[in-house]
Amino acid sequence: MELDTYIKIGLPVSLGLIMLSMGLTLRTLDFKRIADAPRAFLIGLSMQMLLPPLLAIVLLQLFQIPPVLAVGLLALSFSPGGATSNLFSYLARGDVALSITLTAVASFITPFTIPVLMELSLQTLMSENRDIIIPIGLTMKRLLIVTILPVLIGMMLRAFKPFWAERIQPLVHRFSMLLFLTVIVSIIINQWDNMPQFLNQVGLITTLMIILAMLLSFLLASWSKLNKQQIKTISIEVGMQNGGMALIVTQSVLNNSTMSIVPVVYGLIMLVPVILFVITTRQRETATAI
Repeated sequence: MELDTYIKIGLPVSLGLIMLSMGLTLRTLDFKRIADAPRAFLIGLSMQMLLPPLLAIVLLQLFQIPPVLAVGLLALSFSPGGATSNLFSYLARGDVALSITLTAVASFITPFTIPVLMELSLQTLMSENRDIIIPIGLTMKRLLIVTILPVLIGMMLRAFKPFWAERIQPLVHRFSMLLFLTVIVSIIINQWDNMPQFLNQVGLITTLMIILAMLLSFLLASWSKLNKQQIKTISIEVGMQNGGMALIVTQSVLNNSTMSIVPVVYGLIMLVPVILFVITTRQRETATAI
């Protein structure tokens, strides 16, 4: 099997399995938490959907990068949250229920918003040399199949076969992450000769996007007088973009390996500030407790 074919198959399958894994942990009660804490949810979701794209636009004004890479950065900014953010929210001792709800709701929204926003991005940044077309309707269908459908299947299994769902969820999660990492490594190998150039072009801008997203969301959540657990969760949710979703759009839909390098580089860099955030917040809480 050729590498491109493997990536095109591996990406949607791995993302679908990741979403299935998340669905296996969800119940309808999880969505009722929105009614219990609507303010934190609405603040978090608003920042998830608005802050990263706005940051990406500002950074693209400050950094002159090729249009094709700029589109890749915007694709990433349009893809909020991911199942991994739930893990880091737990490690940071945040509000895990809020994290899961934000991730789940964002997953239901983005299949409809990403295709439209990507079309606008292509029109704006590549209008002079527009040889890339995004089929909006087909893209929505693809994203629905790899995101919403697996989540719904997982939730149904959790509702009707809870014991079985709890048994298979860890296995599905591990396999999906392993497959996703294999695809990422394959893309890196495929673009290895160009990797130093891409790191030079987008390494700084993606690093700034992560740090600024986490910092600004932390400040805004603090000014909104949310509790410490909610503040930490929102900072992680806004800071961690869904690289898998962005790769589906850039690699599987647009078939553009150059665009795909932005979410790949982001995925490599993203873990550093997030892990530092988790360690710092836990150390502060420990020191305060003492």
